[in-house]
Amino acid sequence: MAKQSEKKIVAFCCENSALKAAEALDGPAALEVLAAVELVRLPCTGKAETGLLLECLEKGHPGVLVLGCPADNCKFLVGSSRARKRVEVTRRLLKEAGLSEERVHMDFVSSVDAHRLGRIVREMQERLAALEPAPTPIGGKS
Repeated sequence: MAKQSEKKIVAFCCENSALKAAEALDGPAALEVLAAVELVRLPCTGKAETGLLLECLEKGHPGVLVLGCPADNCKFLVGSSRARKRVEVTRRLLKEAGLSEERVHMDFVSSVDAHRLGRIVREMQERLAALEPAPTPIGGKS
């Protein structure tokens, strides 16, 4: 389990899908997921700009998840595809900077996929554990 002072994975969640799935978690799975991530509510993951994703890493968070609704079920029609493209750009920028692109991941979660959300978070934790420690936050501050 993470120490209280350690930064959590930031999970940008569509309020129409992934956030509802997170709210539906119960039992030990809920405690495990909520201890590992900092949930950020977005009206649509299409609002998750590349700079925002990079800023989370700059501030010392070990990883970033963007959890959007399935593309064919997006309330804003193109939000999930816009977010996917921004995640791809972010991953490419990380790679070009010599950092692991595995620190940023996007997945699609419907409002009834609480069990799947838990699996996505555990898989992200495993990927991050296999990486070198996250770089020190810019300016040495967290």
